[in-house]
Amino acid sequence: MNNTALPYWLTLMVVLAASYGGWKVYQVQQFKNDQAVGGIKFSGPPLDEFELTERSGQPFRSRDMVGKVWVTTFFFASCPGACPRLNANIKHLNSLEELKEVTWVSITVDPSNDTLPVLREYADRYQADPERWLFCRADLDYIKRIGTDFLKLPVSWKGHNEMAVVIDKTGKLRGMYDATRTSQSEKLRELLVECLSEEAPHNASDNNASENEAVKTLAEGQPEA
Repeated sequence: MNNTALPYWLTLMVVLAASYGGWKVYQVQQFKNDQAVGGIKFSGPPLDEFELTERSGQPFRSRDMVGKVWVTTFFFASCPGACPRLNANIKHLNSLEELKEVTWVSITVDPSNDTLPVLREYADRYQADPERWLFCRADLDYIKRIGTDFLKLPVSWKGHNEMAVVIDKTGKLRGMYDATRTSQSEKLRELLVECLSEEAPHNASDNNASENEAVKTLAEGQPEA
């Protein structure tokens, strides 16, 4: 390579390096933007088991959901803005014929206020089918653990996001979407249809019948509603 060509090649290398660097920065930013929008589909580990109290006063046990497709969200009854939008969208999705086999589980992050009578009244606002749309409560510390450790969604007293977490028939986390956004709700619907088309595990009945000591330990000390 002669001396006259050297500046040209050095300039070209700098331009290519800068272009590649810019492309990588763009990719990272796009990933962050996608995350910020609130939608992600994945195949996660099996959900750890937990137990709550449903508005009927009956226990809700996650292990009983093996073989079913279900969705979990967080809310509180006195929430003025995001929760009504979230639950209005859930009501719409719950009305779709292709999602009639999906169970929706709404968990309050204000259990001191959201007693069983309050949950029943709140559910009636949305004409929630007691077989397909459950409203649950537990001690706040327990709910925090379910959100942070199990569902990968940090929650606090009256603090939550609008993510809807999908659990498939095998009990695995499959994705989460912002259920207050139209585009994300459509992706949520598509994932639910996909999960419904999958076969249930052959040992679903065995799992439902088995006792799990971890659930008992975790549920110890739960106050009466």
